Amino acid sequence: MIQRCFAVTKDKLSRFKTISNALEPSSLAVDELILDIDKFAFTANNMTYAHAGGPPLNYWHFYDSLCGGRGDSSGHASGHASGHASMQPLGIIPVWGFGTVTHSRNTNVPEGSRHYGFYPMANSAKFSPSKATPFSFTVAREDPDLAAVYNSYLNTSTDQFYSDSKCENAMMVYRPLFLTSFFLDDYCIRKFSSISRVILTSASSKTAFALAHQLKQRGVTVIGLTSKRNVGFCEALGLYDKVCDYDSIENGILSPETKTVLVDMAGSYDVNLAIDRHLGSNIVENVGVGMTHNTVLFGDKSLLSEHARATRTFFFAPAWIKMRIEEDATVMEKAVAEYIKFTTTSDEKRWLEFDETMAVEEVYKSFEGNVVNPNTGLITRVK
Repeated sequence: MIQRCFAVTKDKLSRFKTISNALEPSSLAVDELILDIDKFAFTANNMTYAHAGGPPLNYWHFYDSLCGGRGDSSGHASGHASGHASMQPLGIIPVWGFGTVTHSRNTNVPEGSRHYGFYPMANSAKFSPSKATPFSFTVAREDPDLAAVYNSYLNTSTDQFYSDSKCENAMMVYRPLFLTSFFLDDYCIRKFSSISRVILTSASSKTAFALAHQLKQRGVTVIGLTSKRNVGFCEALGLYDKVCDYDSIENGILSPETKTVLVDMAGSYDVNLAIDRHLGSNIVENVGVGMTHNTVLFGDKSLLSEHARATRTFFFAPAWIKMRIEEDATVMEKAVAEYIKFTTTSDEKRWLEFDETMAVEEVYKSFEGNVVNPNTGLITRVK
């Protein structure tokens, strides 16, 4: 059988191609297994994985082995790929999706079982679990420094988050984003209990409005910053006390005298600079989370105040989740309960519609070109 992977050029993400590898079920070692990757979601979160593919987060390391360490992998060039693309090192962006075990030599992972997890953008994948139970299997990555939260593949028949097949699209889009939001709120509770205002950039992103949902339940004033085209969507959510477009930051509408936590999903240098100039030392902490704009690492940082540079932190959800589970064994049960509450509300208010019609190349170009509607969850697969 042939494994087909959707790969991108690491230093030029607009270039992509399909590469092929042989998978031989007859050559599986004891405990190894092969899954068909039935479908996966692609969101702004996955573009963050691509932008953070190198050190220190190293998302490329999850599936670099599928590229064979070569820039000239076999397969057909597609989309924006050029003659030079084959000379560049390729990478595979990880995605959250569902896979069905088609071949197994692992007694705890039967053929036909279905698993939610962190897959390559591919039509199939081979794993050699380091641990397997009827509930899940765990993969030991080649890079031991990669966050362990990405290494478990959960059997849908026992997964607390899974109810039936109708929940799958929401799980692929919302589950990883909501968990980030839930633990971001947990972070804010522990660090900023006396702060009653939070500003969220990239307010139309699902991670942002899931966090807004959690903050509103605690009575926190939540202000959303977004592009002009997404202001109406953010207002219609009913989760923000005020929604502003990025161009209006310096127009005096953010009450500069109020102590505020900034949670920065966008990673825009220009937005960070405008907030610094307008709110200054009233930003208690600037919590970097995402990179939907991916420009915060660039630009003349000397233009930022000393306070802005000193209060910029980075929230890495897997590390915080690991710490909190060690502190409180029931915290994930609380997250499950809040996830169900959030997704039920999302269904009732139709915050998200799913589109399963687009080929993986179209889906990727939509995100790379930043033309995805905020109320759309894109579900796709590699054929």
